[in-house]
Amino acid sequence: MEISIAAVCGLCLLFCVGGFLASYIYFRRKIVDFTDEVCESAQEILRQSQGLRKGSRETALRESQGYARRWQLKNQDTLTSKAVMELDKLERILSRQAAQNQSEKEEVQKVVSEISHQLKTPVSNIRMYQDMLDDEEVTEEEKKRFEKIIRQQLDKLEFLVESLIHSSRLEQEMIHLTLVEKPIFQTLAKAVGGIAAAAEKKKIELRVDCPKSLKVVHDVKWTAEAVENILDNAVKYTPEKGEVSLLVKEGEMYTKIQIEDTGKGIAPEHYNDIFKRFYREKTSGQEEGLGLGLYLARRIISLQGGYIMVESKLGKGSRFEILLPNKKEER
Repeated sequence: MEISIAAVCGLCLLFCVGGFLASYIYFRRKIVDFTDEVCESAQEILRQSQGLRKGSRETALRESQGYARRWQLKNQDTLTSKAVMELDKLERILSRQAAQNQSEKEEVQKVVSEISHQLKTPVSNIRMYQDMLDDEEVTEEEKKRFEKIIRQQLDKLEFLVESLIHSSRLEQEMIHLTLVEKPIFQTLAKAVGGIAAAAEKKKIELRVDCPKSLKVVHDVKWTAEAVENILDNAVKYTPEKGEVSLLVKEGEMYTKIQIEDTGKGIAPEHYNDIFKRFYREKTSGQEEGLGLGLYLARRIISLQGGYIMVESKLGKGSRFEILLPNKKEER
């Protein structure tokens, strides 16, 4: 009986061990197969990943090339558009400038025509009163009156001729500069000489303060005319027994020519207008002029690399400052 139990126990143990071994072998095979599949899957994924990366690089390269091309075309289109816009803008500017130049030229020609026509009147009057002076029946008192009228007509004739010359210069661009280093005192003396008689007639005190030895590189003739034009305005709009002063100072970069008067003054909103061609204030109707003097003065000075500034107070007077560059001769 005991043998039978031991045999049974042995058989049971044998079956258990055998079953365990069989299970172990079975599951081991499954694990190996699973591991192989995992490895194969991993290798496939790796291959696909490498191919994908290669494809991505090629795709990215193609996309970047396409983007570069599109950017180039877009940029080219933008540059072309900008060029067209700039050309259109330039065309508009040139058209406006041409129209303005044509308008100014027509205006100058009109003024020249009007002055030429007005020249006939004083010439006719002078001839008429000259004939009347030759009449033996004319009294001494009448002779004096006729002579006074003739002088007035000569003044008017002189003014019209000067205006005609100024207008002609503007139309023909006759301002040609010759810059030389010379004492500015001599140039200013010429300018003052041109308005001295008019100032004396109105009993206006003229004061000049300028170092005789101060030399400035400038065009003598044209600078004298520019200064005289400003002085002429100062005398013209300064009341009797007023003052007009001319002061010269040398600075580091510019030599300043300051012209100051005790005239009626200029409103601040007209500081720029007074330098425009043919500009005349409404209140200046009693004074003769075409509005060319200050325009010419600024043009002459600017052609020499200088500029003109103005400061004024209504009822008190005006101050014009001409600044000419201190150009040194090269050594």
